[in-house]
Amino acid sequence: MQTVWGVLLQQYNNNDDVVYGMVVSGRQSEVLGIESMVGLFVNTIPVRIRRTGHETFLALVKQVQVDLLKSEQYDYVSLADIQA
Repeated sequence: MQTVWGVLLQQYNNNDDVVYGMVVSGRQSEVLGIESMVGLFVNTIPVRIRRTGHETFLALVKQVQVDLLKSEQYDYVSLADIQA
């Protein structure tokens, strides 16, 4: 769905490179003591969809999946820190 949304944004903006925010839970098990913390840990991370003219949609889906799996380690980092 992230790829479809990115391609749709590309079509509306007439651009092959789009960035949008994806909301994530932000509750990573790697954060020490997360199981005893109470509160809202929702976070937004940037998702970038870049399309070249010669790649297939399936190749784009696979690349987005790889990128999203790599970005999971940053789910708890604030958007301001990511932008910096």
